[in-house]
Amino acid sequence: MLQQGLVQVYTGKTGQINLSHIGLSLRATGQNLNTFIMGFVPHPFVDTEDRALSFLKPHVTVERLQLKHGAFDENLHSSDIEKIHSAIEHIQEIISSGAFDIIILEDINYLVDLGIIPVSTVINLIEKKPANVELVLTGWNAKAEIIEQADLVTEMVEHKKEEGSWNIDGSNQEGCVGVITGNGKGKTTYCLGRAMFFAANGIQSSVLQFIKSPKAYGEVIAIKKFPNLEIKTMGEGFIFESSQHSKIHLEAARRAWEASLKEVFSLKDRLVILDEINIATHFGLLSPESLREMMFLKPKDLHLILSGRNAHPEVEEHASAVFEMREIKHPFHKGIQARRGIEY
Repeated sequence: MLQQGLVQVYTGKTGQINLSHIGLSLRATGQNLNTFIMGFVPHPFVDTEDRALSFLKPHVTVERLQLKHGAFDENLHSSDIEKIHSAIEHIQEIISSGAFDIIILEDINYLVDLGIIPVSTVINLIEKKPANVELVLTGWNAKAEIIEQADLVTEMVEHKKEEGSWNIDGSNQEGCVGVITGNGKGKTTYCLGRAMFFAANGIQSSVLQFIKSPKAYGEVIAIKKFPNLEIKTMGEGFIFESSQHSKIHLEAARRAWEASLKEVFSLKDRLVILDEINIATHFGLLSPESLREMMFLKPKDLHLILSGRNAHPEVEEHASAVFEMREIKHPFHKGIQARRGIEY
């Protein structure tokens, strides 16, 4: 059970799907938290998402509305509107039942933006949420009133995406290099969500974490449930701007880099995620020139994702896709510390 549940909002102004809540479900599962996901709006990768989440049973329960129309406009079928409103009543019961630690309402921001769900309905869900339940609201164009009520808000911003380079399920044959950066929360969990999608589609994938030290983080525990997916945590703990970068951090970065090169050129993976590597280059633990060289030399069909705040400009320049997780609100500014199953 969570000691303190917050309200998270993941939003944006583009059509790019943010998978941070999928990775959050993985992390929560590893810490024995129970998650409920209500999918309001069908999207092209629903089957892949459900296949990925099925590995997290019984800790994750997914329900989806079976709507007649996938496109939402002023002509939305009345039966679909009734289903949406009935789902809200069902969610109110789920939230108050105490059966779940985390409630994720997928794409609810989009329906509020279209006026299908009133803002007041979502505010009511927030206000009546028990203190130990985490409420996560996803979807484009979150309303200002909802942002005001939330504890954490991240806006996903697309800075660059080359044509055909960024299929989130791994269906594109030629590999690409993606950068996930920014000061907002959700970078690692987004990457974990991508890895879950690839693995669920039978694509061998690996995650190497550069900064986190080898501990029983939620994702490290739960990822064992997946075939085709491995994780290696190789850092010595978080580094701050004022930190003196001791030999222990430099040595850890060297080992992580050697392991990364071995993984990238092993030809056994189609996806390699180098989580927090941008932090390593920012603090001088790894040269951006070495990273850029690897980007050019990687196998053609390998997907490579480089995550962490403060991505180097030259790395961004040579990437196929660059996404920023932009901080709008962060609970740490309120003095709220990292919580088991949410942040680790």
